[in-house]
Amino acid sequence: MRTIIIGGGIGGLCAAIALRSRGIDAEVYEKSAVHKEVGAGISLWPNAVKALVRLGLGDALDSINFAPEHFALRRQNGATISVTDSMEMKNRFGSGVTVLHRADLLAMLAERLGTDHIHLGHECSGFDEDQNGVAVKFTNSEAVKGDILIGADGIRSAVKTLLGHHDPLRYSGYTAWRGVAQFDHSNFTPGETWGRGKRFGMLPIQNGRVYWYATANVPEHESDPPEGPEALLLSLFRAWHEPIEKLIRATGAIILRHDVYDRRPLRSWGRGRVTLLGDAAHPMTPNLGQGACQGIEDAMELARQLAVGPDIERSLRTYEAARIPRTARIVVESRRLGAIGQWNSLPLCWLRDLAFSVAPKSAALRSFAPIIAYEEHLAD
Repeated sequence: MRTIIIGGGIGGLCAAIALRSRGIDAEVYEKSAVHKEVGAGISLWPNAVKALVRLGLGDALDSINFAPEHFALRRQNGATISVTDSMEMKNRFGSGVTVLHRADLLAMLAERLGTDHIHLGHECSGFDEDQNGVAVKFTNSEAVKGDILIGADGIRSAVKTLLGHHDPLRYSGYTAWRGVAQFDHSNFTPGETWGRGKRFGMLPIQNGRVYWYATANVPEHESDPPEGPEALLLSLFRAWHEPIEKLIRATGAIILRHDVYDRRPLRSWGRGRVTLLGDAAHPMTPNLGQGACQGIEDAMELARQLAVGPDIERSLRTYEAARIPRTARIVVESRRLGAIGQWNSLPLCWLRDLAFSVAPKSAALRSFAPIIAYEEHLAD
C-alpha cells in the first residue's frame, strides 16, 4: 500500500511517520523548495505530546522543547487573573504543555521520517482516481501513482479544492503578529495578557529565546505601516506591563503578520481513495492551541484505520467518521474563546476577567479535559 501525502507540515510529516511505523509506505510531497519555518513558535498540549511519544519521538522532543512550570492569564497592567500549574496538568493528564520553535519541530519530524521520503518543489495541480489507485500531477510536470492520496496541504489546500470543497475562509475579526526574540525569560511568568480588543502572549523556548504573539481587532487585509510592524505594535501595546515593549523591541526584523481565519466544519472530507488531514480538513483559530495537535491526532487515527484491513475506502471513511465530530467541536470552541478574548467593551471585559479569576482551577482543568486528555487516537 503506497500513500501519497501532499503537504510537508507537521500533520503531513506525522502522518508519514505514523503510517510507516505500521508498515505502510508513505511519501510526502511539499510545494516549497526549502523545508523550513521562519520566526514562529508552537505549543503542544498533552494529547499531541503523548502521540509523539507513542511514535518514539519522546527523547527527541525533550531535546528541543521548553516546559514552563506555570502559565498566567493577566490584565494589561500585569495583574494576575489566573495561574495554571503545569505539574498539576502533568499529574492529571500525563503531560504538561511544551513550547518549541516550529522550525525545530519540523526538523525533528523530517529527521525521523528521512529526507529521502520528502520531495520538495512539488505543488499538486490535480489528481485522477479509479478503483486501482490515484495518479497525482504536479506543476513541475512530474506525476506519481499510489493507492491513497492525503491532502495535508494547509488552510488553502489544493487537494480540498480538487475534491470540490469551495467553502470560504471566515475572518475571525482580528489579526495576529508573531515573533521570536533572544530574551532573558527568567523574570517573567509565561502566559497571555488580555486587554480590550487586544491580547499578547509570551512563551519561553530553548536557547534563551522567547516566542511571542499579539492580536488586535482590525479590518481584514490591512498591512503594517511603512515604518514597519514594530512601530505599530509598540503603539498598540504602549504602557502594557513589562516586558512586553522590551520583547517587541528585541525581536528584530522578522515579525510575521497574518489575518486569523478558520472555516465552517465540513460534514465530509474525502471520497474514494482521497481524504484530508490537519488544516486542510479543519482549519481553526489558535485560541486553544490545537491546530497542530489535531493534525497529529489525525495522523495517528489515519494510520490506525489504514492498518486495520485491505478495504482502503472503508478505512478512510472510518477515519473521517472518528475525526470529524471531534475536530468540528474544537473549531467552534476555539472561535468562541477567541471572540471572548477579543471583546472590546469595557463592562464585558471586566466581567470576563472576573469570571476567569473566580473560577476554580479544578473547573478549568475539567473544561479542558475533553480536548487534552483525549487518547482514543493512541489505541491499537
